[in-house]
Amino acid sequence: MKIYIIDVRDVEKNSILGERMFAVVGKQRQEKVERHRFDRDKIRSLCAGALICLGVMEWDEKEQDLDLHKVVPEKVNWEMLQAFFETSGKSVVCEYGSNGKPSLKDYPEIQFNVSHSGDYVVAVFDRQAVGVDIQEHRTLKENMARHFLTAWELEQTAMQAEGGNREEILCRLWAIKESYIKLTGEGMKKSMKDFRVNRQSGLIENVQREPVAEFVEKVWMDKYYISVCSF
Repeated sequence: MKIYIIDVRDVEKNSILGERMFAVVGKQRQEKVERHRFDRDKIRSLCAGALICLGVMEWDEKEQDLDLHKVVPEKVNWEMLQAFFETSGKSVVCEYGSNGKPSLKDYPEIQFNVSHSGDYVVAVFDRQAVGVDIQEHRTLKENMARHFLTAWELEQTAMQAEGGNREEILCRLWAIKESYIKLTGEGMKKSMKDFRVNRQSGLIENVQREPVAEFVEKVWMDKYYISVCSF
């Protein structure tokens, strides 16, 4: 497993850099970028495509690295990355399952997932199915918390928040639950109350309290909460 993170502001302030990245990501991602209406959404999509390309080029099946690797766009040799795909005769083309979960057509051995929030885009790569979510710190109202947390999770949250930051705990739980839904590929078909997060064990549990997946958490810049979930 390997996790990448990129600051979209690094690309927003450098149009020439954006053009170099755009040339690398391939026709499918280029079209996806252009379909976005707002410039920031275009940049986020471009950064996501760039991270996918970088992750494919640097793929090592045996690597298990749970550190967050910050990608500094100015330091990446985008021309070399473009040449890598031209030489291989393969490209980064995504196929989508019935629920929209992406996979790589030319690289079926690589599983990946991408998420964005605020100024950052994060991508994860692994040998097996994986889901990732990043959430910028924000206020989650009580009624929203009750919408996605089980009664047990609400009770645990109240206990954990004694003398701590409840907003942070809620944001972390939101990221973990989103990462699990992205792992399964079930999207909105699965209620967030159909499973629960056991932060003490690092496991996702079903309604029978049986473990169904595991997760790891990361904090970035003290205000972004990242969860990576796998079976």
